[in-house]
Amino acid sequence: MSVDFYSCDCCEESRYEEYVGHCSNCGHSLCTSCLINNDIDSRYAYEYNVKFDGSKKQKEEYCIESKEESKYGYEIGDVIDDVGIDSKYCPFCSGNKIHNDDLLEFALKLLNTDRNVLIARYKDANK
Repeated sequence: MSVDFYSCDCCEESRYEEYVGHCSNCGHSLCTSCLINNDIDSRYAYEYNVKFDGSKKQKEEYCIESKEESKYGYEIGDVIDDVGIDSKYCPFCSGNKIHNDDLLEFALKLLNTDRNVLIARYKDANK
């Protein structure tokens, strides 16, 4: 049996797989030490996954049903499988942290250019 390690995009530390998850909104890897609004106080990433709230929006977004609609449906408060850490815990979605990759994408849009053009300009400037 092997143990997998995952890197946190926020602190850049490698941690055991059960302590790292992916934000369901932006997709960044996050360890539980870097989460914000920590109202759960758990070391396990699974505890921070998106929970079923019964809303029509959530049912459509995750293509799921409630227990009333299907015997395999979710009850209010159940963790939705395979969706990752809820964005309310993500330091990137909240704006508390800015990842360099996100900043680069923003700059490219702001400059109305693409990565290859920017690389060429950088190389020319550093000859």
